[in-house]
Amino acid sequence: RIKTMNESIYYNVDAIHEAISREKQVDFLYFEWVPGKKGRLERKYRHSGSRYFVSPWALTWDDENYYLIGYDSRAEQIRHYRVDKMLHILLSEEIREGKEEFQKIDMASYSKKSFGMFGGKEQSVKLLVENSLAGVIVDRFGKDVMMIPADADHFTVSVDVQVSSQFISWVFALGSQAKIVSPKNVVNQVRKEIEKLAEQYALPIENRREN
Repeated sequence: RIKTMNESIYYNVDAIHEAISREKQVDFLYFEWVPGKKGRLERKYRHSGSRYFVSPWALTWDDENYYLIGYDSRAEQIRHYRVDKMLHILLSEEIREGKEEFQKIDMASYSKKSFGMFGGKEQSVKLLVENSLAGVIVDRFGKDVMMIPADADHFTVSVDVQVSSQFISWVFALGSQAKIVSPKNVVNQVRKEIEKLAEQYALPIENRREN
């Protein structure tokens, strides 16, 4: 892959491993890349530059990026953070928290449920898929999924996912060969995304007349 823009990721990984082994919390700055002056990328700090305080429990690799899986005691939630977007990691003397919450997570299936590590409400989603995409479904969700024949050319499969725009985009990428059929709230979410895209790419009125 393209060389990471933040080579301090290696030091971040070491610091996180040390915190996990010592069962300590960490605090750090967290940022995102935004367009800056003269076309250059600039860092924009989350939380207005305030430091994050997190109990680290695991590191995971998804879509060629490292993510810290940690417990945010303020939000009382398990959350994940991209390691290459973490700066100035410090080990705290505070003992890490969230053991019971972390033990509820099956790390083997965690990355299967989140797409690009985008969070969302976890739901069971039913898909109608063409038989030719059986391998794609297995690669994404594993061999334990149950594929139920729907007709000669399609099967249905129910998968537990964190429903996010990233997940919907993944389904869109499969084109007409895959379709979300339930639950209703997710289908409605898909329709809203389609409406947004249709509006974004709609031709101006004058162009419609010319065509």
